Amino acid sequence: MLRNFLYTGLCLLVAGTTATVEAATKDNGSAGQPKSSVGKLLPRSNVTLRSAVLVEGNFIRLSDLFENAGKYAEAEIAYAPQPGKRAVFDARWLYRVARAYKLSWRPLSLKTRAIVERASHQIDREEIEDHLFSALRDNGVTDKFEIDLGNRSLKIYVADNESGGINVEGMSVDRSTGRFSATLVTSVDNPGARRIRLTGRVHKLVSLPVLGKRFSRRSIIRKHHIEWKSVRERRISPDTITEAEQLVGMAAKRLIRAGAPIRSSQIQHPVLVAKGGLVTIFLNLANMNLTAQGRALEDGSKGDIVRITNSHSKKVVEAKVTGVNAVKVSLIRQIALN
Repeated sequence: MLRNFLYTGLCLLVAGTTATVEAATKDNGSAGQPKSSVGKLLPRSNVTLRSAVLVEGNFIRLSDLFENAGKYAEAEIAYAPQPGKRAVFDARWLYRVARAYKLSWRPLSLKTRAIVERASHQIDREEIEDHLFSALRDNGVTDKFEIDLGNRSLKIYVADNESGGINVEGMSVDRSTGRFSATLVTSVDNPGARRIRLTGRVHKLVSLPVLGKRFSRRSIIRKHHIEWKSVRERRISPDTITEAEQLVGMAAKRLIRAGAPIRSSQIQHPVLVAKGGLVTIFLNLANMNLTAQGRALEDGSKGDIVRITNSHSKKVVEAKVTGVNAVKVSLIRQIALN
């Protein structure tokens, strides 16, 4: 009997405690709750985490991270990342937010996370350079030129929901070095317009004649082989060929790459007499013309004086190159040599 009495008393005590807890919960609810404990718990199966989120505005809302977020779905819970950036929210942070808004959700593990990105697009580098070109011309840079930006990996993003284009302000150019600095303003029609400092260098361009294909040694350059290419003035050496007329009719002294600036040391007049080759020696006298066979001891172009071995007498004479495998001996020169 004593055992039954104790058991009955224990059951009444537990029931009374449960009723007290329920009453306290209702009293708290009727008094109004702070933001950290609003609303009733949603069924666990209805609340789902969005692990990859793309937002358009300046804020992240509760519904961006949780499906079926209830009446507080539009509550702003964090700032959206900058255009081109992303924000990562870990399991602890997400759980704290879920508890604050009484969402029946908890992470499956500490590795649970949500990644939020801002809906944005990248401004093309060409567009940025076009604006810089215009600003440089407005500052008196009139020559043909190209620019190098100090930050070669520059990437600028603009939010999709922001209006307005880009603008360049405060352009400053050092004429002696070609260096410039300016401020790039994005989304100029918005209060939150971004201002990005840019630096770079202006390179003056010069048009040079180049070859449209690779030329091997002794190949003759014709007019139709020549193309024009813009090259930075600072890269041009004093002996660089700058006129097409300097190339036409000349021969490659050694291999010349296609599209590369050509130096005077890389070309020569076509070789008409090759070293070791047979040549015809002409000697013109007052009333007769004599010819003989010989062998060239060196290469020669038209007008060059080369040494020739007479095949008959084995004597070495100097002769002027007049044509292909043809040389002319001057009697006066030979008398002077003897």
